Amino acid sequence: MDSTLTVGLAQIDARLGELQANLTRHLEWIERAQERGVQLLVFPELSLTGYRLLHLTPQVAIDSSASPELVRLAKAARGMTVIVGFVEAMPSGVLHNSAAVLADGAVQVVQRKIHLPTYGIFQEGRFFAPGNRLERFRYDGERAGILICEDLWHPIPARRLARAGARLLVVLSAAPGRIGPHEIPESHDTWEALTRATAIMDTSWVLYCNRVGFEEGSFYAGGSHVVTPDGQITERAPFLDEHLLVATIDLSEVDRVRRRLPLLTAERQDIEGPE
Repeated sequence: MDSTLTVGLAQIDARLGELQANLTRHLEWIERAQERGVQLLVFPELSLTGYRLLHLTPQVAIDSSASPELVRLAKAARGMTVIVGFVEAMPSGVLHNSAAVLADGAVQVVQRKIHLPTYGIFQEGRFFAPGNRLERFRYDGERAGILICEDLWHPIPARRLARAGARLLVVLSAAPGRIGPHEIPESHDTWEALTRATAIMDTSWVLYCNRVGFEEGSFYAGGSHVVTPDGQITERAPFLDEHLLVATIDLSEVDRVRRRLPLLTAERQDIEGPE
């Protein structure tokens, strides 16, 4: 079986609270990705709605099991697997910051954000409920997992996905940045340190897709990138601009690294002491 996978990171801006306008733009980027032979296309966190929704959050929430918007995107994918960020409305009325895996004309998997930042400029805990389950999705038999922005700052989700067989970790992000005098925007160094450390410690490919643009006083830098299982950034999208980053990765590289560096199998589960 071919272990290579052509991935696309759609580093886009989003119009705050304009679900239909963002849907149209997703369809355009899906078409671009198809023209370039992308097999797995990733959009940023809350790509269908924008991030700083606050009181707009309930107005753009959709039911993942019956959303015409998600169905339309899934049908447009035509052979691709597409991951999008959206506000999910549960039958109970609870809202989640979620990511949907779309393939074969339908929603295959929904991952709900586990760690909701509610400090500084972040207000997620006021409007969303945290997810409590890690999901995996499959592409051509390969197991992969999804982390949503803040989830990457906590090592347990990525480690559990990797121990469960995921060779690919996909990170959707809407990470605000700061413009400074350096080539790489301030705060983005930290994100690259996190993605590289996660790739190394969990011996997995990491795809990091971050949004761009300005929104309600916040600036989003972009800088989406691809990290090898030994922690090397092989491809990086430009900062500030919308961009479709396309790369081909070899998932069998994970097996080679894990044989050389068996961190996952060597981890002990019997250590006593403080938790």
